[in-house]
Amino acid sequence: MATDTLAGIADELYGIPPAAFVAARDARAKEVSREVGAGVKSLRRPAPAAWVVNLLVRERRDELEALLALGAELRVAQTALDRAEITRLAKERRVAGTALAREGATLAASAGHRVAPAVVDAVAATLDAALADPEATEAIRTGRLLRPLETIGFEPVDLAEAVALPEAGSRAAEKRAPATPTLRAVDDADAELVRARTRADAAVARAEADVSEAAAELDAAEDRLRDARKALAAAQRETDAAAQTRDAATAAHEKAGTALDVARRKRRQLG
Repeated sequence: MATDTLAGIADELYGIPPAAFVAARDARAKEVSREVGAGVKSLRRPAPAAWVVNLLVRERRDELEALLALGAELRVAQTALDRAEITRLAKERRVAGTALAREGATLAASAGHRVAPAVVDAVAATLDAALADPEATEAIRTGRLLRPLETIGFEPVDLAEAVALPEAGSRAAEKRAPATPTLRAVDDADAELVRARTRADAAVARAEADVSEAAAELDAAEDRLRDARKALAAAQRETDAAAQTRDAATAAHEKAGTALDVARRKRRQLG
């Protein structure tokens, strides 16, 4: 049931594909009071990757929470400097994050909105950022993400203006400081470099997952081939045994026929 509070309307709108967001937002703003309507009109359209993450929050919450739990375990392992656990959890995180990003793309396609591979990469990077930073985790859980997130080394994830209606006092409620004209080009270049590295890391993680899946499929295929060869060998043995039985039966039949002919000739001679 629809609600006329700003937060309730925001929760409705951020489940809508970006292409339909503005029209739905403006229509909703006309249905409520002027004060609430002004707040609705201020809501920004989410980027495609952010919408896919919001979709996962709504449609695959259990799987998402399981992935986010890995982030908490990984942070504990890092604090304890447990190398073996860090390695295990990092691998599990990559595989699960990549799988969930692909599931988000499937959900988007089912809703009639196919997303580009670059968007899937951004979704995977956003999920990875949520695993690295508890506040990024909470930002994703709102289901009102506005833009994809990135993690850079051990730095806190930049959450400024990343969530619609963020909690007061959170990093997501911070405003982005405007870049000075002389540094804007450098900032843009640095940001693009970071995004490129994030996409490359995500691509490597997906490739590793694909290799693992392909290896598992190859092992399964080899097992099936061995089973088929064993079955073929057993069938060949049965065929050979049946042929031997047939040949023995044929010889016995011929011998019995010969004996019958001899017996008949003797009987005629005696008759």
